[in-house]
Amino acid sequence: MPDTADINMPELINSAELADIEFVDTDTQKLVNTLIQGYEHLTKRTLSPADPVRLFILWVADIMIQLNVNINFSAKMNLPRFAKLSSDKSFLDSLGELFRDTTRLQADYASTTLKFTISAAQLSAVIIPRGTRATPDGVLQFSTTEEIIIPSGELTGEAHAVCLTVGAIGNDFLPGQINKIVASDVFPFFQSVANITESGGGSDEEDNESYYERMRLSLESWSTAGPTGAYEYWAKTASALIGDVRPVSPNPGDAKILVLLKNGELPDAEILNKVYETLTDDRVRPFTDNVSVAAPDPVYYDIDFTYFLNRPGTASSDVIDSAVRKAVDDFKTWQSARIGRDINPSRLHEFLMRTGIKRVEIRSPLFTVIDDESGVAISSGTVNIVNGGYENE
Repeated sequence: MPDTADINMPELINSAELADIEFVDTDTQKLVNTLIQGYEHLTKRTLSPADPVRLFILWVADIMIQLNVNINFSAKMNLPRFAKLSSDKSFLDSLGELFRDTTRLQADYASTTLKFTISAAQLSAVIIPRGTRATPDGVLQFSTTEEIIIPSGELTGEAHAVCLTVGAIGNDFLPGQINKIVASDVFPFFQSVANITESGGGSDEEDNESYYERMRLSLESWSTAGPTGAYEYWAKTASALIGDVRPVSPNPGDAKILVLLKNGELPDAEILNKVYETLTDDRVRPFTDNVSVAAPDPVYYDIDFTYFLNRPGTASSDVIDSAVRKAVDDFKTWQSARIGRDINPSRLHEFLMRTGIKRVEIRSPLFTVIDDESGVAISSGTVNIVNGGYENE
C-alpha cells in the first residue's frame, strides 16, 4: 500500500485554492454498518459483538478500506496538484506528458571563464588542450570546453570551462578562487590559472513545487504573440535555480525579462545568458520582439527592532530568541521572493508575533514601495535585534 502520510491535504487546499476531493469513501464505520446490515437483512439473524461472522465482516471491511485508500491515492496521483505533494517524483513526472514540452529540469553544471598565463612570451603559439582542468580546492574541477591558442608574443588565453560535478555545488566561486591547475594537466610554459568570472549556472534537479508551477504556465507557451505568461514559462525552463520572472515592455516591440533566483538571490551572468539563449530561440521568440534579459535592481533595507516578553513567560528567553531570529530569516526570504514586492514591515511584525513575544517596536525597515517593473527588496545584511526584557501583561 502506498504511504499516504507524505500527502499533506490541508497544505494542498491552501496552496492550490482548490477543495480536497475523495474519489471513493474511506469511512470505516459506515462500511462496517452497511455490511452488517446487509448480512442481517439477508439471513434474518442479528449479529452480536462477539459473533464469529461479525468478526469476519470486520476483517473484510478492513481489506476493503485498504483497497479504497489505494484507489483514492492512485486517482489523486492523476491530478498534478496532488502528485506534487508526493515524495515519489515519478507521479508528477508522468503527468508531464500531458503538457507541452514540460519535463522536469535535470541537474545542470556550473561554468566560468578561465584565464591561463604562461611564464614568458614565446616565438610560436602555445596551444592549451581542450579539457585542461583547474580546481579551487583540489576536489571540484572545472574543465575547458575548447582549445586555447596563445599567439606568439602574448602571455594569456581564455576559455569557457564547465564544472565536472553536476549541481549548485560549483556555483559562487569568485574571480581568482579557481586558481590551481590539476597536476596531470600542466602544459609547457604554464605559470598560473584563475577564473575571471564568478562561477554559476549549476543547479540541482527541479523540485516538485517549481515543476508544478511550470506545468501550469506551460499552457501560455502555445501563444506566439508574446504574452507575459509565455515569457515566464520559457524563462523558467532555462534553470531550476530561477524563482521569479517578470516580463516588462519599456517600449513597443521591446521585451525585457527580469530574472530572480530562489531565496532572493540575484542571477549571475551565466544564468542570464542561459535565459537569453532560451528566449531568443526561433521557436520561442515572437518574430518582432527585441528581447533582453536582466537582473532586477536591488533595493536594500536594514532590520532593527526591539521585542518584549510576557512575564511570566511560558518559554525561556533563549527559546524565544532563537524563534525571533528564525522569524527574521523567514521574513527576509519572503521579502525577496518576488520582483516588485514592497518592503513591508507589517509582514515582519506578523512573523515576529507568531514566536510568542508580547510586542515589538520596529525601527527598520520602513514601508517602501518597490517598482514592480524593475526592483526587488533585498536585506543589506545589517540586522540589529534587541531583547527589551519582560513586561507585565
